[in-house]
Amino acid sequence: MQIGSEKLKNEFKDMKVFCEENDIDIYYNNLSIIEEEEESFQNIINAESEVKIYLPRDAVDDTCDLYTLIEMVNESKKGYFLNDYTFVSEKISYIRIGTSHVNFQYSGLSEMNFRTNITFEGIAYNVDIVSGVNSFNFKLAEEGKYNKYVPAYLEEDIFIEIESDENIDVKLLDVIFDSYFFELKTTYDLDIRPMPWEYELWDFVEEVYDETENVNLRPLLQGRGIKELLKIYKSAFHTSYPEQQILSFSRAIEYVSQTVISKDLIEKTMTKLSSKRALSPDSTYILELGKIFDEHRDLGKDYQAFKITIETCCDIFELVRYAPSFLKKTNKVTLESKTDTIQQAFAEIVNSVTATRNMFAHAKTNYKSKGVECPEDQLEEFSKLMDIIAQQTIRWFAVQKEENRIV
Repeated sequence: MQIGSEKLKNEFKDMKVFCEENDIDIYYNNLSIIEEEEESFQNIINAESEVKIYLPRDAVDDTCDLYTLIEMVNESKKGYFLNDYTFVSEKISYIRIGTSHVNFQYSGLSEMNFRTNITFEGIAYNVDIVSGVNSFNFKLAEEGKYNKYVPAYLEEDIFIEIESDENIDVKLLDVIFDSYFFELKTTYDLDIRPMPWEYELWDFVEEVYDETENVNLRPLLQGRGIKELLKIYKSAFHTSYPEQQILSFSRAIEYVSQTVISKDLIEKTMTKLSSKRALSPDSTYILELGKIFDEHRDLGKDYQAFKITIETCCDIFELVRYAPSFLKKTNKVTLESKTDTIQQAFAEIVNSVTATRNMFAHAKTNYKSKGVECPEDQLEEFSKLMDIIAQQTIRWFAVQKEENRIV
């Protein structure tokens, strides 16, 4: 599209006015688009032409094509800040974030593919991590949210970009963020958190990053019960204390346990009812059917609920990789291990999970040690194991039919 086309010509004029009013300078071939006469660009610039952007107080430029620049300006004019880290326009939103890798955009991580998607009621949302100037920064310039020390664009800024073909529903942004957090944490062990925009300098912290294999993210989790479950899971990362993290991971497992117990009861009951004896049940058959319900009544107790949930949802070979040294039976499991050895490992994990969880959940004066709790010097490792257990139970829950999820 040439600058001479009527549509681009009008948008070009509007962009110039916006940038001039908000102290934004745009250069093409070392000429300031804002200062030069518009006619001088009529025949030399088009929608694909690369331009340099200088936001207020910014000594560093960013580049994009003219069409993208016009889109960012339009998004900024139509959009607003939902809070001090979220910008929302009609079909795009940016959430400013920090990560567990402080120099994320300068590491190998920035080259990886974090793009994924989620669909709500037939409307698709594409989600990605992006850097560089965007409409969030233009809105900062428009609202004067910068000072002599902090320009409207920082090279280290990174954002979650949420884009849709339909208008953004702001009520879904937290749900999308929590689901994206879960996928990044479970796939890359990458924590993300909202990073409010503040008018102050902060020091850049160097961090060495170990290269991680680049794998694609799964589609984001959603549906009945997922919002509540991921909120519980994410709460574990509001603290650095392993004992508090263990309690949060335990809550996530407990949340899923009711669905596991219900599914097991339904399957065993259906198996019993599929017998030809069900066509003419006698007293023995009825007592056998009743026993199934009696046994499941006990599964509501803490230990049994954790036991059936961990055994149903978890891959023992994955858990072995994260097992602290005090879990001796678990650490002996290999691909060649027999069923009895694997069952002993599961029992050891369940015993330690329930005992350690109870140790922190109850007042110390009311708790009597079982002797299988995690030692204090291995709590961080045990918290990581609990994280993996929680991740696996969440994924199991997410693949269940929504009508089968107990919430």
